[in-house]
Amino acid sequence: MVMKYDVWSMFDMFFSSQKTQQFLANQYKKHELQDSNGKSFDNTYGFIYYIEHGKKYYNLADQAPVELKPVLLFYGMTQLMKACILCNDPDYPDSSSVLAHGLSTRKRKKRSYEFLNDEVKVQKSGLFNHFCEKMFHMKHIEGEKFMMNDLLSTLPELTPLYKQMTGVIYQMKLIKESNDTFLLSKEAADFLHMSADRFEEYMNSMFSSKIKLEVKDENDYRLLVKERLIPFDCAPLHYHLAEDTYYFPVDRDLLQMSVLNELMVHYVLLYNLSMISRYDTEWWSELFHTYTSQELPFINQFLRVTGEKIPYLFGQLLHTMDIP
Repeated sequence: MVMKYDVWSMFDMFFSSQKTQQFLANQYKKHELQDSNGKSFDNTYGFIYYIEHGKKYYNLADQAPVELKPVLLFYGMTQLMKACILCNDPDYPDSSSVLAHGLSTRKRKKRSYEFLNDEVKVQKSGLFNHFCEKMFHMKHIEGEKFMMNDLLSTLPELTPLYKQMTGVIYQMKLIKESNDTFLLSKEAADFLHMSADRFEEYMNSMFSSKIKLEVKDENDYRLLVKERLIPFDCAPLHYHLAEDTYYFPVDRDLLQMSVLNELMVHYVLLYNLSMISRYDTEWWSELFHTYTSQELPFINQFLRVTGEKIPYLFGQLLHTMDIP
């Protein structure tokens, strides 16, 4: 298991103003922005404070009662998002429109409300859209709706819980042979109701040039990785932090859930949970004190995972940039 101090050590280099200014200047030059040195000087302390502020939120979340964690984790994540945006957008925030959350949900929950069936809608502007566009060149997702159960099922850390609670297996673990080769059980084809030939054809067309699938033996396929896998953006695979390997979706619907990468998935989930904890206090409190809901195990496990995994993924994101 990757410990929290290891996760935050990825940010240590940025607590040097000289190193941070050099890092930002390199980013702005890479994007061919004018006055890269001046803009990097102006943004150095803003960048550092975003990371420092985010880290404090996560540290507080470690110590807080679970009922309060969503708010702390959500605002901790937004601070790290803003630091990353500043790497590509030196004028952030240049308008009030990018300061809003960028998502919306039902303002009033029905009596029969179920979190797993709840939906969040993407708004025209706000932090979420701005992050998606600036960091991943993703546009035109305004109006998209995402169901909580669909998002949670993309997280490989929750795969055992889904099997325990629902009997459904959404993902299968890839056995890591090396950084460039992984093994996948041939049972994956059965889960997807495909013949062996159809599965091989499907996999090789889906992965394109990134990964090649070949038959290892009668039990396993071997995946040959040709382009380095990135934990925060590796669709249709999903990265498991504690196991340091990837999972492959064996559910057809889940295979189509590659619109959002994992950073975006956590933001949408935390947004909704933080809104519920703040504005639907009665439902939220009953959830933790009556134990009558099947949803509490999913929420508890997600909060444990996101508290460690999101700082790790943001650290990875920053380290994929050109560090001086």
